[in-house]
Amino acid sequence: MHFAYGRLSSWVQTEPSLILKWSDTTLTMPDILQAKIRSKYSVFRSRLLPADKTVRVLAIAQTMGAVAAGLYFSSSALFFSRASGLAPLEIGLGLTISGVVGLLVPLPFGILADRWSARNIAAWLTVGVGLSYWLFLLVNGLTAFIIATCCFAACLRGAMTARMAMIGSLIDASHRTQTSAYLHALGNGGLSVGALIGSLALYFDSLLAYQLAFAIGGAIFLVAALVYRSLPAKAPGLAPIRQGATLAVLRDRPYVVLALLNTIILLYIPLLNMTLPLWIALHTKAPLWIAPVLYGVNTIGVMLLQVRLARGVATAKDARRSIFSATLLLSAACLAFAAMAMSSTVWLAVLLAVFGALLHVFGEMMHMAGAWDLSFRLAPPGRQGEYQGFFNTSSATAEMLGPFLLTALLVSWGAPGWLVLALVFPAAGFAIIALFGRQAYLERDCQIPDEGKSGKASGQVEG
Repeated sequence: MHFAYGRLSSWVQTEPSLILKWSDTTLTMPDILQAKIRSKYSVFRSRLLPADKTVRVLAIAQTMGAVAAGLYFSSSALFFSRASGLAPLEIGLGLTISGVVGLLVPLPFGILADRWSARNIAAWLTVGVGLSYWLFLLVNGLTAFIIATCCFAACLRGAMTARMAMIGSLIDASHRTQTSAYLHALGNGGLSVGALIGSLALYFDSLLAYQLAFAIGGAIFLVAALVYRSLPAKAPGLAPIRQGATLAVLRDRPYVVLALLNTIILLYIPLLNMTLPLWIALHTKAPLWIAPVLYGVNTIGVMLLQVRLARGVATAKDARRSIFSATLLLSAACLAFAAMAMSSTVWLAVLLAVFGALLHVFGEMMHMAGAWDLSFRLAPPGRQGEYQGFFNTSSATAEMLGPFLLTALLVSWGAPGWLVLALVFPAAGFAIIALFGRQAYLERDCQIPDEGKSGKASGQVEG
């Protein structure tokens, strides 16, 4: 029944049911309850899926892709070993080569996103990711495995770059950071759901189960590509790119330095995923089960708080302050993790681990908010793809080199290595404060056009 809005006139108690007179409309108690349920659902829906169509489409595609990626990351190692008959060394070689490919492709795909259309590039590369899943089903040797992993890495990294370019070109400048935070939070949730589904393949541990997981993951990505197609190809009023200015980002020294410093700070990614479990196993009294718990703390923290923390970053000054604060938190997390080795009891080691994980996740969220803001803010109009492509090499570099560097520094050297890393994080944060706090860059910040009148989506996220 349609709930007609009007002035409440009176409550009337009748038998056998309560009747509410609302202007000229009479509602029974079931009608009132139904209206309340609809109201609650509307609030829930607005928080889960924003009213803005562009953000809603990006959210749906991002969540689908994250679920499929969770399927891959949770079951790929055993699938490659069991189904393809590859030795661990061969799997490591293929993944290393694909990591190098993933490092090289974001910039060229970002340039294509600017010239052709970020939406088109994202859609086609998402199709490529889906087909790569199915290509894995045909792998029967090392050469085929390297080809499949390289295709997967190139398409996945390229699609991520194109998605960031879409945020930069289709979302109003004042809401890009908040939109990025929202999608990042959804991505963490999607990865968790995908990993949970992928665990079913591990439970059955059969060739058919692994093949089904990859087949389903590929299909999900193909559907996500169709979702991207519902977005506009380009934002109205987008400035055209001048011919002959390709790779301008490499001549933008401040942006190059920003990406380099960002790479250093992003070492917190392999720190949590790769190095910390080894540190816990080899140097502390904490039980091994605490490692996945710490990862869960990180995932849940990002899902619940990333959007809220990103709201506090609205200016370049906010972004610089957020990044520097993040590096201080990450430094404190390093000291907490180092102290685990000196703890005399198991539970003290566990408490230090959880405390360090909380500092780590807050540092991660504050850093991401500031980094998103600066990466979008300092990119010229019409070149978001190129600049985001270059900036995204930061995460690829940290994820590729970080495990070796951090293992050598922290696991092999021990507490002195943790102290060094605790100094490196704030040093990088202070460098960003110093470099982008000067008047020249404040003026560059002011040169960003008012895109609120350009026909772009507002990108405002509730919640």
